Amino acid sequence: MKVILRISLVVFLAIGIFTGGLLLWFYSGVGLPRLSSLTHYEAAQNSKIFAADGTLLTELHGEENREIIALEKIPDSLCQAVVAVEDGDFYRHRGINWKAVLRALWANVVRQGVVQGGSTITQQYVKNAYVGPKRTLWRKIQEANLAYQLESKYSKDKIMELYLNDIYFGQGCYGIFTASQKYFNKQPQALTLSECAMLSAVIRSPSYYDPYLRPQAVIDRRNLVLKKMEQQGFIKHDQSVAAMNEQLQVVPPNRNYVPPPAPYFCDYITEKLRSDKKYGDKLVYRGGLRIYTTIDLRLQGLAEQTLARELNPEKGPDAAIICIDPKTGYIKAMVGGKNYYLSQYNVAAQGHRQAGSAFKVFVLSRALADRVSPELTYDSSSPKTVRLPDGTKWIVNNYDGHGSGSMTIRSATIHSVNVVFAQLIMDVGPKRVSDMAEAMGIMSEVDTNPAIALGGLSIGVTPLDMATAFGTLANNGVHAIPRSVFKITDAGGNVLEENNPEAHTILAPKVAAEANDILQQVVSSGTGTGARIGRPQAGKTGTTEDHADAWFVGYTPDLVTAVWVGYPQGRISMSGMTGGSLPASIWQEFMSKALEDTPPTPFPESEEKTTPAETHRGEQITVKLCGTSGLLATPYCPQTHYREFNRGEEPTEFCNVHKSATTSAIPNVVGLTESAARAALSEAGYQVQVTKQESNRQVAGTVISQTPAAGASLSSGSTVTITVSTGLPQNTVPSVIGLSEATAVGRIEAAGFTAVVNYAAGGAPGTVVSQSPGGGTRLPAGSNIFLLVGRSEKTTGNFDFLGFFARL
Repeated sequence: MKVILRISLVVFLAIGIFTGGLLLWFYSGVGLPRLSSLTHYEAAQNSKIFAADGTLLTELHGEENREIIALEKIPDSLCQAVVAVEDGDFYRHRGINWKAVLRALWANVVRQGVVQGGSTITQQYVKNAYVGPKRTLWRKIQEANLAYQLESKYSKDKIMELYLNDIYFGQGCYGIFTASQKYFNKQPQALTLSECAMLSAVIRSPSYYDPYLRPQAVIDRRNLVLKKMEQQGFIKHDQSVAAMNEQLQVVPPNRNYVPPPAPYFCDYITEKLRSDKKYGDKLVYRGGLRIYTTIDLRLQGLAEQTLARELNPEKGPDAAIICIDPKTGYIKAMVGGKNYYLSQYNVAAQGHRQAGSAFKVFVLSRALADRVSPELTYDSSSPKTVRLPDGTKWIVNNYDGHGSGSMTIRSATIHSVNVVFAQLIMDVGPKRVSDMAEAMGIMSEVDTNPAIALGGLSIGVTPLDMATAFGTLANNGVHAIPRSVFKITDAGGNVLEENNPEAHTILAPKVAAEANDILQQVVSSGTGTGARIGRPQAGKTGTTEDHADAWFVGYTPDLVTAVWVGYPQGRISMSGMTGGSLPASIWQEFMSKALEDTPPTPFPESEEKTTPAETHRGEQITVKLCGTSGLLATPYCPQTHYREFNRGEEPTEFCNVHKSATTSAIPNVVGLTESAARAALSEAGYQVQVTKQESNRQVAGTVISQTPAAGASLSSGSTVTITVSTGLPQNTVPSVIGLSEATAVGRIEAAGFTAVVNYAAGGAPGTVVSQSPGGGTRLPAGSNIFLLVGRSEKTTGNFDFLGFFARL
């Protein structure tokens, strides 16, 4: 017995010494992080997007919808309700309620599980702001110590303000302001006692106490809050009874969604900043950014109204418009489709479509920059067989199938004659035309094959590409980098980014003026007469061979606008549709109103050019050069172009790279992988050009076809084109982060994919926290898209003694 007493005495003495030492260490803070040394925390705030005139377009909140407000705008009843149900001793402790800790510890040990918590309001705030949700004993000690430090730094009122602006109230609402708006559609100051009690009731478990899913459970807990408020002297008995008798009246959750002004543009800005490493999701959705954009709401409204008048909202083709100031590059209007409710796919910025004859402008620009006279003539007979450097034949037809006799480059542009441009691109060089298109502003990848002269592109171009590239001509040869945002600040007004106009000279002024002179005639007497607005203007129509894409891209010195018409979901023929019909009509209606208050501005006049005959009789001479060596072309040079020189300065030696035409049979590479095909053709002495094509039958990366075919004789050094499968038809993955699970799954499946949902603690319960692959990714239809949906943590029945402190 004496031994047991001695052992007990030693144990209690050890416990006492340990406890005393622990408390001494805890309050001294030795080895624990100091509040001042931690990264300054600011609760997530909504970012805001503004139009050019300062009008608020929309707020971005992602998974944390929050607006910070001062305590003066929060009713006393809410503060009292939160104290009553979450931390009755809030105004008496110093951050840690030791009595509650011991009570919770005893209850948890007795029940062999977590049945009570001991966290104060201060500790809850510290956990969210500094420590994080992960529960370990060490983090719990850190949390308690930092709560003690916070109480020494701030008043109780300030801590309550921080807490109520930070805490999660369910339904994607962080902070009291957004919760009040979401559930009651009112400012916090206008909340009733019953509503304050309901909001404080939600805090304990927002996913469970959801007024839309479990209204009775919420009412029961609201009444519990009111009883506690009465018991703690915050309200009187008659107030409590009256509040309990009130109906639970929350705003219906399925209100019709009203998109913000310029919805496609707002989505474009959001995705642009999310993909910028400087910002990313965290700052875009949580950083309180103030994003000042270039959008002109008057022009934006005109663009939206024009599509609404010109198109059938329920059926028929869709359309996209983008308008840019060519001097600054500022995007003034962007409409990605005729009905944002039905489709959020932004064709104006994301839709890579075939450009048709609108791409002839870049062949023209390349030729004029090379000093090729626009009066140079070509045979316009259709069909026309153009022999390519590799020996293959390219058969080209004019749009109407007819044509005969000689035609100048000028006339071929005005009337969009295909066969002339097929010959012209061979003379100036397809690769050099591709480079010119990219220099003028095409941001999408451009092929280097001759078919680009007629708009035959593997990837296609967007209306944004075309508008900014044509803007180079509108700005007299100077390309202004497209801008959608001119300034970004933080919530305090500190400037994070400022985008001044940036421009680069691409074409000599006389070249741009000459191109503008020709393209003005496209509108005055050519294929674009339907776009005439009675002022100096230029432009180009574009129609693909299958009538699946129709364009009119036009400009004045003041504005450049690209209009596309087609079906976003695929290549669906629009019988009889041309760029000179509906696209030109849409352009005409929009631009006539957009410029109605702007005086007509003339283009700079073109300098007089010499005729082709004169170039050989005077001081200048035009010669044909090899695109590789830069010397005089031989019949064996695969790529050539014309260039004008002062007589006596032209090259006199012939190409020393492509000297002869040693022929051999082309190997069969169909069915091989791309790398294997390249190796086989290179070993046989050929150059290789690769195009990509979707295929339902061939595995991605496999060669589908080759041109010329296997066995054909071809000179060494010539080019063999192989078409490589990209696999199944590709769809674009929609971005669903921040959406509810049901909405996200619906959008994923509507896009042709399979949604695979997993759940994890953290984030807004019931909403998508992350997705893989991300929005904008191109994948085969039917691919799995993995969604991670937030849920509240649930405890298990396993007893963890050390975890008790962590769970308090």
